[in-house]
Amino acid sequence: MTNSLENKSILLGVCGSIAAYKACELVRTLRKQGADVTVAMTEAATRFVGPVTFAALTDHPVMIHQFPPDPEAGVPHVEIAESFDAVMVAPATADILGKAAHAVADDLLSTLLNIVDCPVLFVPAMNFRMWENPATQEAVARLRGWGRRVLDPEVGELATLHVGVGRFPEINRVLSELREILDIPQFYAGKRILVTAGPTREPLDPVRYISNRSSGKMGYALAEAARDFGAEVTLISGPVALESVPNCRMIGVSTAEEMLAAVEQECGCQDILIMAAAVADFQPALPSSDKISRSDKPISIELKPAPDILKVIQKKFDGTIVAFSLQGESDLEPARKKLQAKGADYIVVNRYDEPEAGFESETNHVWVLSSAGQEVEISPDRKSVVARKILEHLAQDDT
Repeated sequence: MTNSLENKSILLGVCGSIAAYKACELVRTLRKQGADVTVAMTEAATRFVGPVTFAALTDHPVMIHQFPPDPEAGVPHVEIAESFDAVMVAPATADILGKAAHAVADDLLSTLLNIVDCPVLFVPAMNFRMWENPATQEAVARLRGWGRRVLDPEVGELATLHVGVGRFPEINRVLSELREILDIPQFYAGKRILVTAGPTREPLDPVRYISNRSSGKMGYALAEAARDFGAEVTLISGPVALESVPNCRMIGVSTAEEMLAAVEQECGCQDILIMAAAVADFQPALPSSDKISRSDKPISIELKPAPDILKVIQKKFDGTIVAFSLQGESDLEPARKKLQAKGADYIVVNRYDEPEAGFESETNHVWVLSSAGQEVEISPDRKSVVARKILEHLAQDDT
């Protein structure tokens, strides 16, 4: 089952709206998620954003002219229209909505919209009076009646500083709609999911700390998968060398206390907590306020238990809790005991002594144990795939 935009071929139509600049970020986000994007612009759109910008962002020539100065043999716009998995017009103007609703084909983009036989999503952005115009509303109704998807624009301050309906929607909402028309399951639509990821750093002195080898890759993969499945995602991350996850709310922390405070702050409005971070088990009892000087003699550092985040929040949180456990053996009994002790609904187990699994690797091999006694093994695979399978399993188990 395909659960992301990877390898999807998307035609993005850009129309003459002040919101055309937002299509640049939309292209970047689609590319980051593995989609192949081609842009078709109206002549009016080129007055707002130059085609060179979209060519650089997509690595493809930008299509503008229905009758280019150097015509090719055949009918290339018909051939290319058959190659896309989906078409998205963003921003969509009143002009393109009216043309599409009445089969007008007087420029390249409107012609392509008359030819394509794949899912089509319109993302309107315009002045509120244009959106509320009866002709525009009639065009929207006609398009929806034919199975075309038209997002309602959002309410807010417009380019004219008036407040009304017409703002370009949030990119996460646009992508969720795109995934839906591509039949990518939206298991968690309307759900809020908090994911913790990465290590914590417990200071010894102002320049040294105790930490672990967690790269954060598994937690970040889970955040991406949850987003792709329609969730509103908050990612609380320790220090990692990873790019932020697009269209997720990011909160950076360093120590176990900071992560605990962030989780306590955020958990009240969440439906699911996925605690994938490798939080320190111990921390220096008395960190030095000055850099500890080098010595040829052994020194002793007293350690104390770090905060147990799950133990603190389990009594405060009514939603689903997914814990993680890293161990060096195949026996799952320690994980079963930890699941019960932590009061979690699920625990995901992986091993640090297994090749190509656990810390720092690009792949993982896990077992998902539930408080109801169900145990499922997820075979070794890329962490992005494992993350999707974990979330699929949780969704199916909840039905």
